[in-house]
Amino acid sequence: MPELNALNHDNLNCANWQQPGQNTVAVLTVKQTRAVENKAFGQTDSFLLMQAAGVRSALKIVDQIVHSEPHNHHCLVLAGPGNNGGDACIVAGELKRQGLRVELFQITEGKSGSKDRMQAVLWALAHGVQPVEFEEGEDLPDISPNTVVIDGLLGIACDRAPTGPIELLINHVNESVARINTHTQHRQVRVYSLDCPSGLDCDTGRAPGAAIQAHTTFSYLSCKHGLLTGLGKTLAGELWIDDLNCGTLINETEIGAIIQAVSKPDQLKRLPTRSHEHHKGSFGSIAVLGGQQGMVGACVLSARTALMLGCGRVALSLLCEIDMHLPDVQMQGQTPFLDTLFPEIMNKGIENNLEFADTAIVGPGLGQSDSALQMLFQLLEHDKGLNMVWDADALNLLASNSALRARFKQYRAKHPAKAMVLTPHPLEAARLLQSTTEMVQADRPRAALSIATQFECTVVLKGTGSLVCNANHMEINTTGGPALGTAGSGDVLAGAIAAMLGQGLAGIDAAAFAVHLHGMAVEPRPSERDELFISHASEIAQRMKTCLNHLLNQSARRNRQLP
Repeated sequence: MPELNALNHDNLNCANWQQPGQNTVAVLTVKQTRAVENKAFGQTDSFLLMQAAGVRSALKIVDQIVHSEPHNHHCLVLAGPGNNGGDACIVAGELKRQGLRVELFQITEGKSGSKDRMQAVLWALAHGVQPVEFEEGEDLPDISPNTVVIDGLLGIACDRAPTGPIELLINHVNESVARINTHTQHRQVRVYSLDCPSGLDCDTGRAPGAAIQAHTTFSYLSCKHGLLTGLGKTLAGELWIDDLNCGTLINETEIGAIIQAVSKPDQLKRLPTRSHEHHKGSFGSIAVLGGQQGMVGACVLSARTALMLGCGRVALSLLCEIDMHLPDVQMQGQTPFLDTLFPEIMNKGIENNLEFADTAIVGPGLGQSDSALQMLFQLLEHDKGLNMVWDADALNLLASNSALRARFKQYRAKHPAKAMVLTPHPLEAARLLQSTTEMVQADRPRAALSIATQFECTVVLKGTGSLVCNANHMEINTTGGPALGTAGSGDVLAGAIAAMLGQGLAGIDAAAFAVHLHGMAVEPRPSERDELFISHASEIAQRMKTCLNHLLNQSARRNRQLP
């Protein structure tokens, strides 16, 4: 990667584009990004950085559309009053220099803007682009088939709903694109956002009002958290990041904890090890505790997933059964429960199961009855320390019962070396923090870190851009899709985390890799043409097994264990 001082007028076009998932990248808040930006301004000319952002974005656009038909694209550039508008002016000038037809509409709100913003307008003029001032009440710019829209209206500072001319332009772009692209297979409109889609809150991933729906977003200096979470992941479209030769400054600037988006190649370093000399005892023995009457299926999903992802042995302890002391396998219809599709899943009384296991999953189908609460106390009072995954109603009971919380903390103090993973969705996280879902979603990293610190554990805060953290490290997941939004998906994830713990991964690695694999399972395989929008939990588990076997095969071939 080129050093900061290598940035000059001769290499403005030497981009260093990266993509989350393909590359491990730092994910910053807006405040952190500003701190890095100010550090950079102390070492190089700020307009040079604006030029680099604009020129590299323009060349990336040209590279993406040069092979499309027809070639005479109309480029509509929308520039707001701030420095994001300056980036847009640079893009307009470079697109013109590359031979494209360019219109530049700007909103200045009667202000001259920063020195760099004014200089960017002069730069556009020097390249033959005449800005048109857009004000409320004027005709909206034409957006027809074969238009490329470049959005530089608001940038990363948006924390309130857009109003006035900016809101008009955002709605005009979205409505025009939806109308044209719905009815036109070819010559469609494409939208590129500079730094972030206008109207998006780059910290929360939420849009307080109108927001641009981009096909591609170019993020500068770093990736922003809001581009990978919530609505932001949808609005951003395809995401590209260029650090503008400032990558080394991220670690040199006092900005606090940094979230990492870990690449697929780096995730593969967490693969569990499997060799010929291993046996079932090498891959963990997992106890699945829960299964109130009518909710046994949640436990079965966790248990099946743990088996499919490589754990050695699994046994259930179900609340809805009476004769828990009976032999492991019974005729169908008798107790204890027998999974006839996965008869290798054993059934044990809780005390036997805790002696048997090295890892426990608690919560799937647990309910919040007195017997469920007693099961949690029984787990924590067992002398043998276990790696644990707490999910679903186990978290709700932990949140609502002060005696259970006290016993939980005693257990953590007694067994600090054992992995403890909590997997809340936002509502469960809010209950654990005695907060609200709104407050959790407004600052997901803080919520996840608060739970990790309070309960001395690893946390998976589920949702778009799931966060995985302990007190010292935080990652944001980049895999997944709408197909994960189905009943039992969380039970599958709990089983996956336990499987990784059973195979020897540390808490943070087991959680992060399982979350990565969980999302990867619903992404299209190389042989699949279509995205997976609808699925069910059992299918997700099966696809996770297929993905994991594929990754293990790749690893074995790299290590020359297979021909």
